[in-house]
Amino acid sequence: MASTCTESGLTLVELLVAMAIMAGVLAGISSLFAVHNRMAAKQEETTLMQQELLSSVARMAEELRMCGYSPTGKAGFGFVHAPGTGSPDYGRATNETSVYCTLDWNGNGELSENGTGSSFEHVSYRVNTLNSGARKSPPDNVLRKYDTGAVHWQPSSTNIADLRFAYFDANGDPIPDPGGNTDRIRMVRIEATAVASSARAGLGIGNRTMSTSVWCRNLGQ
Repeated sequence: MASTCTESGLTLVELLVAMAIMAGVLAGISSLFAVHNRMAAKQEETTLMQQELLSSVARMAEELRMCGYSPTGKAGFGFVHAPGTGSPDYGRATNETSVYCTLDWNGNGELSENGTGSSFEHVSYRVNTLNSGARKSPPDNVLRKYDTGAVHWQPSSTNIADLRFAYFDANGDPIPDPGGNTDRIRMVRIEATAVASSARAGLGIGNRTMSTSVWCRNLGQ
């Protein structure tokens, strides 16, 4: 009886086809993973931006609401203060891109420029500023609050690229020159814009802007 010999296995062509199919499947899985990873990163960054905005605007609003406060009713607090003669202002100003006002936090009737708790008597915020108060270039997109210590502008929030203020009088009318009419200010509108961090700037995430208006209840009617 004659014996037969059968061959089994894959030919070279079949092996190449199988490898090509597997490569396509792996490429598809890798692409899908990259898309989902990008979407997750965008969602995470957007959430962080919104949280930074909310906390920043809420903090500024709460502090500005107390401008002019003095438990003894002492005058001289609010938007009217200016540093003494020869004292540097470190960029403290009341204008479109900066806000500055004072309150009698410790109740002694005097505005403190140094010492324990003195920073609580100053409310001033700016973005992209040096310790001297000069504008920082290139910008670092950091919101800073004035401090009476050695570092005069302490970081408050990150990835805040723009900060705008508008000022209104007791009738709700805008004040075009707030720095020259600080005694008329009764309400402040805050508008802040957050941007994506530098590490995720290439993800195509749009800016987020939030605004609120604050009535300064200690400045009278």
